[in-house]
Amino acid sequence: MITFSADPQLAERQMHAIIFYLTTFGYIDGDFDNSEREFIRRYIRQLVTHRVLTGAADASKDLQIELTAKYTKHFGEVFAEVDRHVKDLFTEAVAEGEEQDKFVHAKLKVRCFEFFESFDKEGQEALMECINELMMADGNAHPAEIKFRAELSELLEAELDVKLIEEDRIHPVNVSNAVEMNLTAPSHPFFDQFEYHYSRDPEKMSQQVASDLALVRKAIDQLKQQKQLGHGKLSGKQKVSEFEDTEFLDQHVYLVAPQKHDYELLVLGDLHGCYSCLKAAVNQSQFFEKLEAFRKDPEQHLEPKLVFLGDYIDRGMFSLNGVLRAVLEMYLHAPEHVYVLRGNHEYFLEYQGQVYGGVKPSETINSLKPHLPTEVFRQYIELFENLPNMLFFEGMLFVHGGIARDATLKEKYKDLSSLNDPDIRFEMMWSDPSVAEVIPAELQKQSARFAFGRSQAAFFLKRVGCHSLVRGHEKIEEGFRAFEDESIALFTLFSAGGCNNRDLPENSGYRSVTPMAMTVTYRQGELSIRPWKIDYESFNTPERNAFFKSPPEINHLS
Repeated sequence: MITFSADPQLAERQMHAIIFYLTTFGYIDGDFDNSEREFIRRYIRQLVTHRVLTGAADASKDLQIELTAKYTKHFGEVFAEVDRHVKDLFTEAVAEGEEQDKFVHAKLKVRCFEFFESFDKEGQEALMECINELMMADGNAHPAEIKFRAELSELLEAELDVKLIEEDRIHPVNVSNAVEMNLTAPSHPFFDQFEYHYSRDPEKMSQQVASDLALVRKAIDQLKQQKQLGHGKLSGKQKVSEFEDTEFLDQHVYLVAPQKHDYELLVLGDLHGCYSCLKAAVNQSQFFEKLEAFRKDPEQHLEPKLVFLGDYIDRGMFSLNGVLRAVLEMYLHAPEHVYVLRGNHEYFLEYQGQVYGGVKPSETINSLKPHLPTEVFRQYIELFENLPNMLFFEGMLFVHGGIARDATLKEKYKDLSSLNDPDIRFEMMWSDPSVAEVIPAELQKQSARFAFGRSQAAFFLKRVGCHSLVRGHEKIEEGFRAFEDESIALFTLFSAGGCNNRDLPENSGYRSVTPMAMTVTYRQGELSIRPWKIDYESFNTPERNAFFKSPPEINHLS
């Protein structure tokens, strides 16, 4: 029986690790049957009993019984939550051509690897023994379970070919607790002109699509103009600190080196067709009012910026004709103030004359294909290929996913201009952070949606001259998550969701998310971050959102 740490917090993490391992091995053979579930419940009770008897040996028998019942119930609830978490992985988006099971197994392997750091060598061996017991719980060791266990053992013994850095104190970023951001004015009229559904009438829909494609073409032309002005400026530069008082777009990388005034950035993570979240956040922040005030008197006002971290389409009800249409309109209204970064869902590909979504499932394109010619989607491909991938602002890197694989960076990274490499850009749209120090290269290769460790992120950020990474991509139920230590600050932001959000289908897994936005303030050289809740419900009404004045004629989730 495994020996738990005397530290209650560490012992709690160890117990969570065991439950996750046991649940993982239950799923890994594709048949988490009743005998395996019952084994886990029994094993939880055995572990709790052992822990109570060794940790509370001097307590009365009645107290030991009470503690055993209490903690057995608690960890039974933990088991149910872990079970739900693993089931949710089977609904996550994967790259086109990647099998869902392969993605889930890679994610489970990463999580198991993370948990393993809580144990010493003896604890690791004891855990492997309990895994062996689980594998035989139904009388058979499934080949998939045997393979998974072997791969995990190999990863734990792997040499980590990663440069670790000396811990430097990161640039101080003041992060406040989440706050309420109340609406102080009616909805801004900017949005009213383009809030309309696609019509089922072919002639009317053709006109609507033509209008959207004209908008797409204007956005592409504006991006190309910005790229032409900034072309080649990153070449030969190693760190963002080499730039002062400038702003440019070099191919797919924005760089803003603050000029002689202060800034306020409104940052939005994944929106996934949740138009009410977009409209609410822009109105709550008073972005348009602040933009007008700055344009009139830049000396007396902070310069407003609006940063979108990608994933405008799929999942929610209003993708191309809602979120993406509005985002492009805002970009063209103020191209020097709005940054539209590319997410992994902004990825269509063409094969043998047909256009497909680059992630699975791809609700937006699949539902519109019967109504629109292929040429329409080719123009969206061109737009997506022209979208920038990242923004540097005063030591902060804004990107959809995270960093590229170690192997890719080792092969292709030379200077800041290397961030325009297609493979590096693609991988930075797909990766997720891990609590582990380092994720082995072999594990990174196993899925398009791979993980990177804290030291890997810290090394990359130090290499480019940054201290903070701001990203979306990952569905986190709290909507905003911060991680900071001596060498890195990492922030994940998710702006889609809402338990009562009418922008989402009834069975959406995003209903468990509290959609969040955040404000980054740069004042006299000091950075501060304030996350806040998006009031989507105020824009779920016909009075403030014309999409709800009538039901959609074409529902892209139907």
